[in-house]
Amino acid sequence: MNHFAVIFWVVLIVASIAWYGFLVFYIGVKAGREILALTKSLDATAAAQRSAADPSAPDAPRR
Repeated sequence: MNHFAVIFWVVLIVASIAWYGFLVFYIGVKAGREILALTKSLDATAAAQRSAADPSAPDAPRR
């Protein structure tokens, strides 16, 4: 019985660490993609606002 309990808890701990690691990377990748998409969207919006305010301004973002 004691041997079964040790195996059970080891499997449970290893599985929980693996699940946590998977979630960290999965959410990190999704968040990274969303940040890139939001950055591109904000750059496009800023370029559109600049060109509407000053028609002679270039479309490239100023940095």
